[in-house]
Amino acid sequence: MAVDGVPTFVTLEPPPVPDPNGNGYVCIPAGTYNLTIRWSPKFNRQVPHVENVPGRSAIECHIGNYPDDTDGCCLIGTDYGIPPQPDYIRASAVAFSKLMTMLYAASTLTNPDSPEQNQTWQCGTITYVDPPATQPTTLEGV
Repeated sequence: MAVDGVPTFVTLEPPPVPDPNGNGYVCIPAGTYNLTIRWSPKFNRQVPHVENVPGRSAIECHIGNYPDDTDGCCLIGTDYGIPPQPDYIRASAVAFSKLMTMLYAASTLTNPDSPEQNQTWQCGTITYVDPPATQPTTLEGV
């Protein structure tokens, strides 16, 4: 994941395979999406949300190291694992904390008088690209 064009984090997401529940694909398709920080009932905290992904809802960026840690969201880490665990990212909690600090610093709270669970922070956009895998996901306006 590149922030304003600078590679900053690594991510782990599901591959582009059909969702077994019939909801499109499990991965986030290439495109540019609004990025907000909103409350996550699953994690009981504010997390980044990728908004308006076709056929999907509640796409979050959150802590996790292995494919089993996500149902279709974006896991964030500092670097990739090494074999024999190629589908592994390291230091996810550290990377998540750094990402949240960066996002809050560059975001606008749209409803400051609301309780925390109802607050929405506008963070800019996030762009997903198709392979090759060497192309980073890019956050703009952070």
